[in-house]
Amino acid sequence: MNEVIYYILFLVAGLITGSFLEVVIYRIPRKISLIRPSSFCPECGKKIAFYDNIPLISYLALRGRCRNCKKRIHLKTLLVEIITGLLFMACYAFFGISLYTLNGIILCSLLVAISFIDLEFGIIPNVIVIPFSIAGLALNIFLNLPKWWLPPAFAAGAFIFMLIIHLVYPAGMGMGDVKLSFMVGAFLIKSVVVGLFAGFLVGSVAGLILIIKNRKLRQAIPFGPFISIGSIIALFWGNNILKWYTGFF
Repeated sequence: MNEVIYYILFLVAGLITGSFLEVVIYRIPRKISLIRPSSFCPECGKKIAFYDNIPLISYLALRGRCRNCKKRIHLKTLLVEIITGLLFMACYAFFGISLYTLNGIILCSLLVAISFIDLEFGIIPNVIVIPFSIAGLALNIFLNLPKWWLPPAFAAGAFIFMLIIHLVYPAGMGMGDVKLSFMVGAFLIKSVVVGLFAGFLVGSVAGLILIIKNRKLRQAIPFGPFISIGSIIALFWGNNILKWYTGFF
């Protein structure tokens, strides 16, 4: 019974965090303060009442439409909340009640926000990546004090690897992706190897599907979401994948 309660608590915490992440996703690229003004409808600009701002419940109760202007609320709002809620539950399932869970939910929250921003605007904001790279390093150095040098070493290694790709093919790999790889390395440490590999694999499959469907790609595909997907895979299964792979040698 206690386990069920914990899962529900993490789900609710994820839904609430996802609601805030939607604010981040909308406001940071548009350079709007996260504090003021309070929540408003992007279509009509009217303030959203607190009872219309309850994660998941309000969306369903309003049938996905603004109470004031009746314009449809973007499905992205619901997706961000649900994805974040599920990821929070997954962090608890894998890491229990620990600082590793905190590490996981911070990383997952960042990756959700960054992915949706990159998909819509084609940017990975420094205001998110840089401070949380430092926070990730600080937390993981604390969690790995006997080997404190591992988080900065793997973060730097991921950065250098992606920087080389950017210098060779700048049209396909932006500096935002390079800085994101550093942040991911700070949180994942050695599992960042799995994260980047999985990200490239997922990105290659997606690119191939788009090429087959459209014959040719007319614009660059944001790579941030693929790094994010790979990083989430690495967060939960990275150590096992590394053990499996190194077992061949």
